[in-house]
Amino acid sequence: MRQVVYISTAAKIAESDLEDILQAAKDNNVDIGVTGILLFNGQNFLQVLEGSDEMLDALVDRIEVDPRHSGLVVMSDLDISERCFPDWSMQLVRLSSSVEQRKEELSAVLPASLDDTVRKQLLNYAALN
Repeated sequence: MRQVVYISTAAKIAESDLEDILQAAKDNNVDIGVTGILLFNGQNFLQVLEGSDEMLDALVDRIEVDPRHSGLVVMSDLDISERCFPDWSMQLVRLSSSVEQRKEELSAVLPASLDDTVRKQLLNYAALN
């Protein structure tokens, strides 16, 4: 089992595009055994993906060429013994405008089992403007 965290810059996308991304991820991820969380701050995506090596390699390759974003950078790639997001084929968290509110909102949904370094990456992301 593996966990990949990446960040990317969103292209100009409408709210309906964001809903389409979420629904497609939910549908596809159930079929391929991938779980995770997608954060969006209005400008950037940060996504945590969990699954088998083979599935994550193929998924990250597909995500890299998606025109709805650019500049994908993998922030961490960890072997994990169990999923941190086992019940989420994909969960979207839209971050509010206040940095303090963002951190509080995100802290409230992050599982306790999340690696401390990954937790810090996600909370630091929440501080971006």
